[in-house]
Formats: sequence, structure tokens, C-alpha cells
Amino acid sequence: MMTTRSVNEQLGLFSGVVANLIIMVEKASSGFNRQQIADLEEMLQYQKIVNDEIILLSGRLDEQLAKDQGLGRDFSLKLESVLAHVQLMAEDIGEMIPVLRKQIQQGIPFSQRGIAQTNELFEGQLEMLRVLADILQTDNEVLKTFLRQEKGPSLCQQCIDFATDHEDRLVEGLCLPHAAPIFLAMLDAVRNMARHGMEVAHLLMLEHRS
Repeated sequence: MMTTRSVNEQLGLFSGVVANLIIMVEKASSGFNRQQIADLEEMLQYQKIVNDEIILLSGRLDEQLAKDQGLGRDFSLKLESVLAHVQLMAEDIGEMIPVLRKQIQQGIPFSQRGIAQTNELFEGQLEMLRVLADILQTDNEVLKTFLRQEKGPSLCQQCIDFATDHEDRLVEGLCLPHAAPIFLAMLDAVRNMARHGMEVAHLLMLEHRS
């Protein structure tokens, strides 16, 4: 039988991973705004930590799955799906590293609008990850619904809107063409991360996890 304590204990296993994803995005933001490669090197270090944590967590979930029966087994299977999406979120965040490295090393300038929108993306990522961290600590249904139906879709739509705005800047000559692939790659990474975060919330909703 699944108890509140056992659910919270299993969800808590993910907390360290998400905490490190938050740090990775903070380093990405710092690297972009300070134009410092050192921040990206720290991102790489945290990426390795996250990968190691995911491997460890996968092993623990496999062990738990072998012991579980009934609803407990169903929930453990859900958690393995959650882990897969968290791993993909980590990969999406990691994809920003080479993009930002190129921008910094080559000194590719962004327009003031592009800089502002990039920082909005970072803030949106951080807000979403912090909500996810709260979900993993509290198993709160209201937060799951908020992430699934409001924060996640809002961040995805923001990426679409920014892409459209960016195309307008290119046409108007307000953005350099060689900055376009970098900005668009950032949008893709954030949008994909948001989609996987929404799926995590969906999997953890009470009506979908039993």
C-alpha cells in the first residue's frame, strides 16, 4: 500500500537533480550576462553531477520496482517515466552550453531586445524548475496543475512569440544574421525543457499516477 510518507520519500529522490538543474540555468544566465566562459565550465561540472545522480537514481528505482507490488509498482513505473523526462530536461539545458560558448567566444552581439528576451527565458526556466522542485517536496496538486496548465504552456508560448519577434528584427535589420541561430537554438532548448516539465507534472497528478 502506498502511503504519503513513501510517496514523499520517492519524490524526494529527485530533489537533488532538480536543484542542480536550477544551478545550471543560473550559471547559463550568469555566463551570458557577464560574457564569461568560466560560468559555462561550471555548467559542465554540474551537468556531470546531474548525469551521475540520474544513473544512481535509475538504479534505485529499478531496485524499488523489483520489490513493489500493486499500486506501489504502478507508481514506481511512473517515476521511471518521470526520470526519463527529467533526464531530457537536463539534456535540453545542457544544449545551451555550446550555443552560449560560441556566442561568448566569437563575441556575437545581441540586440538590446534580444538580450532582454534571453534573460526572460532564463527567468522563465528558473521559475518552472523552482515550481517543479516544490512539487517534488510537497506533492502538491495545485502546483502540478499550475505547471501543467499555466507555467509550462506560458513558457512555450513565450518561445514562439520571441521567435516571431526575432524574425521581425531580422527583416528590419535590427538583429545580425549570425546571431539568429544562437537565439533560435536557445528558444528550442527552453521550449523542449518546458514540454518535458509539463509531462513530469502530468505524470505525478493523482488521477494519472495510480
